Amino acid sequence: MNADPDQTPALCLLQRDGAVATVTLNRPAARNALNLPLLLQLVEALEDATDQGAGVLVLRASGPAFCAGADIRADDGTSIGQPGLRRRLIEQACDLIEAFPASVAAVQGPAVGGGWALAAAAVVTLAAPEATFRFPELRLGFLPPAATVRRMREAVGPALAFRLLAAGERFTADDLARLGLVDVTAAPDLDRRARDLVDQFAAAPADLMHKLRAALSG
Repeated sequence: MNADPDQTPALCLLQRDGAVATVTLNRPAARNALNLPLLLQLVEALEDATDQGAGVLVLRASGPAFCAGADIRADDGTSIGQPGLRRRLIEQACDLIEAFPASVAAVQGPAVGGGWALAAAAVVTLAAPEATFRFPELRLGFLPPAATVRRMREAVGPALAFRLLAAGERFTADDLARLGLVDVTAAPDLDRRARDLVDQFAAAPADLMHKLRAALSG
């Protein structure tokens, strides 16, 4: 979703540069918490990038926080603990991110719940040293998205995945780097490093990247 002066506020921004799409969560005053308007714009931006033929994706966020997760204070008529629109949109956004031939999430600050799920859906997660990660879902009475559970299990095995998803513990970027889940990158270099990586990915044919990912996951 490109910036439009008639659309206020623009909670999610889409920029295209050749094969590279950059999607920015843009609700910094609320720590990019996922209310329905932001989620609807996020899904639309990811769908637009896909429809426009973007081969690689950068997912980033404005402000000091990457994403505070689902906005449980929002009065939008849904419950994050029950199957509902907001939960389905988080899962849809994760699936759209995962469907790109290659993707990089640039996490500059806290990534909580659905925010961590969005970052984990990317092929590569870059994290500033001050970034933190936490899944509070079980304490709030519901499970993380099923696709996120699968991705975590595949990445670190069932025992570690259980701890990451169930304890509600706050993990640092260094904690996750030791598990191979993130690449720690100095905050001033985060966007440049993300762009360097996607430019390298974009140099390869998209169909071969799809085949390589299928081979790796199979």
